[in-house]
This record gives sequence, structure tokens and C-alpha cells, in this order.
Amino acid sequence: MNIVQPNVNIMRNITILLLILSCVFAGHIQAQTEFSKTGTQWKVNRFCYGIWNDTYINDDYFYELGTDTLLGDKNCKKLYLDKVLVGAFLEEDRKVWYYPFQEYVNIPDRVLLYDFSKEKGDKIESYRIPWNIGGNLSYCDFFDEPITLTVEDVYYECGRKIMVVSALADYYCREDAWIEGIGSPSGFWGAYEVAATDGVNRNTSLAQVFASDKSVLYYKGQVINPDYQSTFLRPGKTWEIQTPSNSIDKISIGEPRMINGYPSYPVYKGTYHYDGGYLYDVNGTIYWLFGGYYDDLLDCDQYLYSFDFSEADRIYLCVSHNVNMVYYVPPTYEPYTVTRTDRIQCMGKSLKRIVLEGKIKHVWLEDVGSLNLLLYLEGSGYHWDASEYKLLRCYVGDEVIYDSTDFPDGIEGIGASVPTYSIADGKLIVHDASGYRLSFYNLSGVEVYSQILSETTETVPLSAFSTTILIGKLQKGDAVISFKIGEIGK
Repeated sequence: MNIVQPNVNIMRNITILLLILSCVFAGHIQAQTEFSKTGTQWKVNRFCYGIWNDTYINDDYFYELGTDTLLGDKNCKKLYLDKVLVGAFLEEDRKVWYYPFQEYVNIPDRVLLYDFSKEKGDKIESYRIPWNIGGNLSYCDFFDEPITLTVEDVYYECGRKIMVVSALADYYCREDAWIEGIGSPSGFWGAYEVAATDGVNRNTSLAQVFASDKSVLYYKGQVINPDYQSTFLRPGKTWEIQTPSNSIDKISIGEPRMINGYPSYPVYKGTYHYDGGYLYDVNGTIYWLFGGYYDDLLDCDQYLYSFDFSEADRIYLCVSHNVNMVYYVPPTYEPYTVTRTDRIQCMGKSLKRIVLEGKIKHVWLEDVGSLNLLLYLEGSGYHWDASEYKLLRCYVGDEVIYDSTDFPDGIEGIGASVPTYSIADGKLIVHDASGYRLSFYNLSGVEVYSQILSETTETVPLSAFSTTILIGKLQKGDAVISFKIGEIGK
């Protein structure tokens, strides 16, 4: 019986071809982000103030990707604005194109929104976008002359590529950030939007982005970390605050509910739902939502806390805020400077302390909040007498997080936590030394390592050092801690 043997070369070539095709296909699959998925939603806020007689416009636009549509030979996704079909998106080769469906004479068939294939230093050709569209793509009835964008920087956050781009023009200079799968903090149009020329205070911003499963991907300038767990917001957490009249207010938070797809914790003063308010925690930044009974409004919330500041940082705290559905009074902000950041021991834990100097002084403690008035901003305005309030206790059930009786002379004057260190598995582990400079010296006094520490816990491998004995030093200002390390890497 004759058995026909397969041609080895042919089989090898077929195998190689299949591998190439599979790699191409896999690359195509990886390139698809939320810009190609039915159900992705974007919420864009448009704010204008001073158009006619100091009136204002504060609108939200909701975009959502629908089902597939074939445009020429391209398989695109329909784009709806407030449930009205306005165009389509195409994601191809890490580029995102917008196909406008409006019948205007001066509008191209498609416009490049983003190109995430580019790297630092690359150029991108795009169009100037009319300033008066206000976040509404359906208003885009013409496009200005092409403009060149420059990629100034590229980095990654929560696994997403972020590109910093800039557009330079004779009358306009601005940077924008492009976030792959999300868009721009300015909405869909960023650095290449033509500047307003009518003197109006105008701003368009991307408020939220939802994935097709309605999980939140982005919130007010932050890419959501899906693994983040809030330690500040916990149901039943209570703050006992002594008022200027020596009465005791009890502020507590209840079980979270979903508002705009994000867990929101109601705030109670006694049994009263305080100011109809809710607290959000977005990657460690706390927001205070006023008038939360308007479930579809996010424009009433304000930044409350963040514990990610460093010394000399300058921030702006809202000091007046009027929630009114008829008349609008712009919020007022006051500058504050971070004059101190360190860590102190509190109830057996190391907590970050932040001191802010401005019109009044604030002392914030990680997982606790202000040591004066927790909610220094409310619907009716700012508590300028916040410094006259005193936080007595903060607790969740039987777990006490802060008790003022542990600090009879006040918390502001006590020293920071003393750094500690240990050696395990050939590594130096340093605790509570943020802001300290860690240096190693050999026995001849020559510095062989130096680094300013920035984390609560830092780990330094010792196997990289050839000498068997090192002298270590931790220094911050006049505070110096020296120690000896022997048998390096063993």
C-alpha cells in the first residue's frame, strides 16, 4: 500500500502563515477598547457664564455607542447624543475616527479624534474645532484649517495609555491628555479646540465614562482603579464634634447607594439626612455631593479631601457654593498652601497628617478628615468658624480611629512618627520615613547609595552592594538616624 507523505516544506509554510494570521488577529483584538463596544457611555458637561446679563448655561450631554453600522467598507459603531443618532465611531489601528451624520457643506466625511499609536515627540495632523459647539458634536457645522499636534509625553495609569498633546497657534496654546478607551478630560475635543473670542467664561469637561457593563471607568479627571477599596468611607462611621457653643454634633454615614453608577454614602447629622448630601471616594479623593436627591446631577458636588499632597502644594478650597436650579452663583475658591505633611501614631496606626494654611488653618488626618469640622463646606456656604470646632472622636462600631483625649496638648504640635527599619531576605525595609533621605556609606565613608523616600514602606535590595558592611543613614532636616548593616545580601 502506497502512503502519500505530506510535503514538509508546505506544512511548515502553512503553520507559519497560521501563526502570522493569529498574531495579526490577536493584535486587532487587543486594539479594540471602549470606543468599539456597544453601551459605552460618556457624560460631558458644558458650563458657560456671562453670555447675556451674567446668566449661565450648565448642561450635561450623554453620548452612548449603539450597534454596528457599515460606512463604506468600515464596520463602525453608531453614536447617540441624548438618544439621538449624530454619527459613528470607528476604532482602527489604535486610531479613533468620528463620522458626522449632519449634512453640512464644509464638514469632512470623518475626523480623527485620537491616535494612540503615536509616541513622545510624534506629530499628529487634525482639525481645529469651533469653540461654540460646547461639547455637542451635533453643533459641529464646520471645521477650521488643519492643525499639527505634538505628543509631549506618554505614560500609563491603571493599564491605560495616556498621551499629553499640545497645539500651538498664534492665538492659542493648550495641553490636553488623551486616555485610551476613555477620551479627553476636556470632552471629545481637547487641545485643538479654537479659543473663545466673545469673552465668555466657558468650560467643557468630561464628567464620567461608563463601560458597556455600566461600571465606572473615569470620574472627574481620574481613571478609576478597579482594585481600590475606600478606607475613609465605611457605613456606620461616626464623628463626634464639639461646636463653638460646646454642644456635641454627631455626623455619621449610612449604607451606600448608587448615584450615577458610583457608590455614594449618605451623610446624617443625628437622624437628619444632612443637606441631602452624599460622600464619594474616587481613588482616595473624597467628594461631597450637595442636594443628592437630584440623582442625575453631578455639578453640585465639590472636592472635600485628598491625602496625596506634599509640602508646598497649593490647592483651592471652595468657600461658597449655591445650589439653585433657577439662578446661578459661581462657586468661590480660596488658596491654601500645604505647610506640613508627615505621619503620626494614632490608636496604634500610622496616619498621614496634612496641615494647610490659608484664611484659616486646617489639619487633616488620613482616614479621619479635618480635626475641626468634618464638613467645612455645606450647601449654604463655608464655615469660616471651622477652627472653633473640635473633633472629639471618630469611630466605626467598637473600633476607635481617633480620640482627642490621646492628644491633650493638641495634635498639631506633636512630632511625626520615628522611622523604623528591619532586614529580611537580603532586603532593607524602612517604615514611616517618607521625606527622609536614605544613604549608604562603605567603611571608607564613601557614599554608595542615596534616595529620597516617598512611600510609607520602602524596600531596598541589598544584594547589589559588593561590600559586606554598610553604614546606613536616614536624614530629614535636623533629624538623623544612623545604623549599621552587616553581611550584605546574606
